[in-house]
Amino acid sequence: MRTPQRFVDWLAGNCQVGKKFGREYHYHSRSDAHSVALCEFIMDDLLASCPMMREQAASGKVAYGVNVRHRWELSGKTKTLDLAVGIPIDGAAEPVGPPIFKTKKMARVLMCCEAKSVMTEHGKALPRVFDELNSSNQMPHREDDEVIAAGIAVVNIASSFVSPLRQKESGDAIVTPHNQPHVAERTVEHLRGLRIRDGVGEEGFDAYCTIVVDCDNQVDHPVSLWTDLPAPQIGDADHYDAFIERIVQSYSERFSILQT
Repeated sequence: MRTPQRFVDWLAGNCQVGKKFGREYHYHSRSDAHSVALCEFIMDDLLASCPMMREQAASGKVAYGVNVRHRWELSGKTKTLDLAVGIPIDGAAEPVGPPIFKTKKMARVLMCCEAKSVMTEHGKALPRVFDELNSSNQMPHREDDEVIAAGIAVVNIASSFVSPLRQKESGDAIVTPHNQPHVAERTVEHLRGLRIRDGVGEEGFDAYCTIVVDCDNQVDHPVSLWTDLPAPQIGDADHYDAFIERIVQSYSERFSILQT
């Protein structure tokens, strides 16, 4: 099962309890549980799709991490990477089951991925999400232009949303209406403005995709994957299949021989 459907299935079964009033939700913006799950699923797809990465992982030459605090050598700046694949520092990796080790410390990052979500108040959230995604590929490429910088965004197309941050202690749930599919379509289209580069020496992501979900965030309501328009379609540069293919191709071309 590939990541978009796995993530939706996970979201449908996830129960986040708000700390303030004890209400239950599928998604909570103050938690990174959804981002962690998404990144773990992406890693599974990369290992299944990239023989070279899988072989290097099995031999311990590369490892992966989620929420990796990495210090970039040239700038001296530290950044948390939502998902990273790289050469682990000796003794810093631990097995998590074949074919790969997991680590929080990397001697060299080979691939990193920034994961974002736009679940409600699309117009308000979009400029911030765009800027954060756009800047997430710049630091890795300034440090090492061969690094594969990827990005992924989850966009909600539900006609309403129960935001944990807008609820009150008592009474019915406060529901935020969405002008759908207009706001989701506008979000998907705006995120297509993120530059995707064709090779080393250029600017932009090496791979980017958008996943569209239908989630009103009420735990007794279903969650589903939205595959019709305005979701990216097969053949689009921002479709999940293209995202995985671009990472696999770049990895195979750049890291057949590993250097720290």
